[in-house]
Amino acid sequence: MAPLHVPMRLLACAMLGFVTAEMRADDFPHYDLGTIPAWQDLASLRGARPVSQVLSKADYHHQLRALDIQQLYSAIATLMATSKPYWPADGPQDGDVASYAGLFARLAWHCSGSFRMINDTHAAGGCEGARQRHWPENEWRDNTNLDKARGLLAEVKLQFGDRVSWSDLMTFAGTVAIKASGGPAKKFCFGRLDDVSGDRSIPLGVEGVAQCYGSKFCKSNFECPNTFRWSEQNDTDHARCKIEQPDRLQASHSVGLIYVYPEGPELKTSAKDYKAYWVHNRSPRLSALEVRDTFRDRMGWTDRETVALIGGGHTLGRTHGNCNLTGTKWAQTPYNNVGPYFEATAGSLRGPTDGTCGTGPEAGFGKNTVSSGFEGPWTRSPSRWNYDFFDALLSEEWVPAKSPYGNDQWHTRNHTSEFAKTMRLTSDISLVADETYHKIVREYAADHAQFDADFADAWFKLVHRSEDHPHKDDLEQDAGICTSFEFVTQANFLP
Repeated sequence: MAPLHVPMRLLACAMLGFVTAEMRADDFPHYDLGTIPAWQDLASLRGARPVSQVLSKADYHHQLRALDIQQLYSAIATLMATSKPYWPADGPQDGDVASYAGLFARLAWHCSGSFRMINDTHAAGGCEGARQRHWPENEWRDNTNLDKARGLLAEVKLQFGDRVSWSDLMTFAGTVAIKASGGPAKKFCFGRLDDVSGDRSIPLGVEGVAQCYGSKFCKSNFECPNTFRWSEQNDTDHARCKIEQPDRLQASHSVGLIYVYPEGPELKTSAKDYKAYWVHNRSPRLSALEVRDTFRDRMGWTDRETVALIGGGHTLGRTHGNCNLTGTKWAQTPYNNVGPYFEATAGSLRGPTDGTCGTGPEAGFGKNTVSSGFEGPWTRSPSRWNYDFFDALLSEEWVPAKSPYGNDQWHTRNHTSEFAKTMRLTSDISLVADETYHKIVREYAADHAQFDADFADAWFKLVHRSEDHPHKDDLEQDAGICTSFEFVTQANFLP
């Protein structure tokens, strides 16, 4: 019998009692390329030479000259419309076609949305570096199940190799998702370099140290020292992180969030808007203050850009919370909040398969997926660009509801409405609770072409700014390799 060769690193990991990404790759091809656990990055975290290497700027920009952008677009668009059994695409559960458009757009949104411009002088975060693959970003709860998006894109990365960096691939995939779904994307520029580790994301906050051992950086600062609550907010509701924190930046109102608490602040019983008969008393009015605090004050977006990005970002895809963990072993520490794998059982890359979250082939994922814990699509056709987000905000009365998971969200009061199967977050409803946002919502509902134009501009700005290229035109000036999608026709967004 031939000797059994087991890599020493895998043997050591097995002895330590945790499952490696390579072990997971048996069921999810190439998954390990998209998610690198902290223990694998520890060499660089300790100041030693990192295990992985990336191309220099000169070498990568040289490789970019050989990139066939139309071929890359085609590969991503084809993948987007091809549901994989190891992570099924959304759509069928909403009576729509299968599509990863929402997942890929969310990947680019969350990777890019860590960007902050501090005092108009110091930039931090952004998708350049592809640090979402690394700790600590890959353990942030707002990035739950984006490891699956990166795993899906790994087959494209293997196909194109050094001709496209991970950070270019993730931002381009989100842009292709919008364009190939019929949405507005007018330009994209390449040239983002990858980082060898997530070191530069540590100042943005550490949430989760599940895979981090033996380093001084392996300490969570999830609980912000400097917090606040709104005067009308329930004292038992989550305290919000202030921008100012000792020795680090605070990007959102909680470490691990990219933007805001989407369910919004819970009102005190003494608040003027409180209604005892509602299933929850989340305040859209206070949520609007949080949206402006994050988008304008922490990220530097205008009110118009804010409304355009939220409306466009909540057009494709859906939320996932179709499972009740009450009374289960996952209730105290929900698996969907524990990165970098966001799985109920080690090595499974999905929710529980014991009947808690569905049965059969889609137990623990597909229609039974839990990511944010909210449940449902924002629009009637989440695989295609549309204008339901603004139209329904204005035409419907939205009332408090609960997801199967138990999260606070909103549905239409009229259960026979054409929008009855859609949902809204409190942060969505906040756009009609705020006078300035409301005017912009009305404008976009009346003029879809204006919304498309404003969203395209805001999206370009979102995915092109980073710590190393803090202005939206820096990449074009640096690498000079861009596309305006001339090869895509209006009649057929797929190549």
